[in-house]
Amino acid sequence: MNLTRLSNKDLNTLLTNIETEIDSRTVASKAQKELYALAKKYGANTIKQLASSIKIKTRKKKASSKKHGKVAPVFHNPENHELTWTGRGRTPAWVTEAEAKYGGRDALRIPVSTTPSSNNE
Repeated sequence: MNLTRLSNKDLNTLLTNIETEIDSRTVASKAQKELYALAKKYGANTIKQLASSIKIKTRKKKASSKKHGKVAPVFHNPENHELTWTGRGRTPAWVTEAEAKYGGRDALRIPVSTTPSSNNE
């Protein structure tokens, strides 16, 4: 490289780049020496061996939410028993209308059998 042909601006830019490169190499060399010292301290022959022996804590995976089975319907439309609702989620329009007509949700409740089902017959 012929420096005599470069302008002062180019020489200053080159000088700055050289100083930056020297500084980064010095830092890298110092870091490398520290890593070798750590490797030796912990009985590793190389930095790679030291790195592979380090246990890194990782965040545990969040437990997946279990899928639940279907819920039995709790309410039905007195006029059309095929329209049912479990009582969960958004209230269907027919429930709101039937509440006004029949005086509340209790009138829409599906009767629960009080006798236990027996399969021993």
